[in-house]
Amino acid sequence: MLNLIVFTCGAALMGLELVAARVLAPALGNSIYVWGSVISMVMLALSMGYWLGGQIADRWGPVRTLPAVIGGAALATVLAPLIAVPVLPWAGDLGPRLGSLGASALIFFVPALLIAMVSPLGVRLAAERGMAHIGRSAGGLYSVSTAGSIVGTLLTAFWLIPLLSLEPLIVWIGVLLAVVSVAALALPGVASRSDSASGPGLLRHFRLVTFVLVGATVAVGVSVLVGVSRGPGVNEFGETVLFSQDTQYHRITVTEDELARHLRFDRSHQSAIDLADEYTSHIRYPDYLHLALAAKPDAQRVLVLGLGGGALSKRMWRDYPDMQVDSVEIDPVVVDVAERYFDLPQDDRLHVFTEDGRRYVQRCEEKYDIVIVDAYYSDSLPYHMTTEEFFGEIKTILEPDGVIAYNVISALEGEQSDLFRSMYRTVGSVFDETWVFGVQLAEDSDLLRNRNIVVLATDTEIECKEMLVRIESNLDGAVSVPGFERFGEDLYTGMVEMADVPVLTDSHAPTDSLIGVN
Repeated sequence: MLNLIVFTCGAALMGLELVAARVLAPALGNSIYVWGSVISMVMLALSMGYWLGGQIADRWGPVRTLPAVIGGAALATVLAPLIAVPVLPWAGDLGPRLGSLGASALIFFVPALLIAMVSPLGVRLAAERGMAHIGRSAGGLYSVSTAGSIVGTLLTAFWLIPLLSLEPLIVWIGVLLAVVSVAALALPGVASRSDSASGPGLLRHFRLVTFVLVGATVAVGVSVLVGVSRGPGVNEFGETVLFSQDTQYHRITVTEDELARHLRFDRSHQSAIDLADEYTSHIRYPDYLHLALAAKPDAQRVLVLGLGGGALSKRMWRDYPDMQVDSVEIDPVVVDVAERYFDLPQDDRLHVFTEDGRRYVQRCEEKYDIVIVDAYYSDSLPYHMTTEEFFGEIKTILEPDGVIAYNVISALEGEQSDLFRSMYRTVGSVFDETWVFGVQLAEDSDLLRNRNIVVLATDTEIECKEMLVRIESNLDGAVSVPGFERFGEDLYTGMVEMADVPVLTDSHAPTDSLIGVN
């Protein structure tokens, strides 16, 4: 029984650690700072929990305290979703570093601390049964706990998060701990240890505390599950929630207001499609990605890495009848959402491949005229799709006069421009010509603030005057994107300083740090 208890608690702790990063993501993103904060806070909880558990075991005895400690962990776990509600907005204002540490501590430190206390209590219990094999018993318990952690990690990461969603998963982890705390009451010796003067009263006291904690866990858990089953009618932006699901990659939400239907991954706003015209995007940068055609007007095959709501892919499919558009999206739920809620067409000229974008590029045997990388978020980037090696792999699948286009959120100049300048230097190490367009730069000429920036890169030399003429003419009327003829006014012609930013490589791509400056 003791081994099973320790195994289950180990599994619960690692499941909670994985879920913690996802809970923080809507307010703080999915950066290395979030993961570093969660892991550090759990390690701190383990360190303090091991020490505190040993102190409690020696003072009050493990047979009395173990059930109550696990019951306390259960209650602290089911309270986590409720604590997160006020904490996350506050933490989001503190930034990715301090906010992640603060949120991790306030939401998950206490349950992790209490779960960590189980192992030393278990070792002390094993010692009470005889010291002859205490080393073997202690080693066995920590081995069992680690095995539970492995199982909890795999179950949570591979199946439970997309199956149960975050809040229900946290509740069920808490309920599991509550069941284990009750089971701990049946450990040999717990029910009968009453031979010392203070034993009976103290034992009854801890048993009562255990039952109170278990009852509170069930009550809070039911409350959270009921709230989740009702679902939020509207989000913080006043939009009606149509769909919400946690996947291995994001919390995906689809919402709608009076003008548009929106898609969000955690806190990143991915798509906003006009309700009156399903081909019109209320987010401006996808329209700017059509600028790739100004560098390659006769493009016939286009690859789009990243799908979102499909705003770019389906507009290209409609506007350019002779064009083949292939899209790659790592998350199958995103593909389903794009088809169900954003009317992504199913057609011989529009293919969607579900896999990692870089993996697709590496195994691709096709040649493309244009490759568009639309997989970068404001708070995190898939770093393996920002490197010199990645852009080199894209070059191998481009036609000789082909062009790559990508969108990044950064400033053009100043302290917040590190990400843009580093990626610009990186793509410039692979391609001969680069073009930079700040989205709506002509309307807002503040070069120091974050904005969407569209970068084109090609080996084909194009005169600036010729590029601007193509844009102004809408490529002889081929482009129908509203305002396209004025996008040339958003061309950034300043000198891009690159000496103080790195070329991103597979071995050194500190994208989270570069974003962190922003």
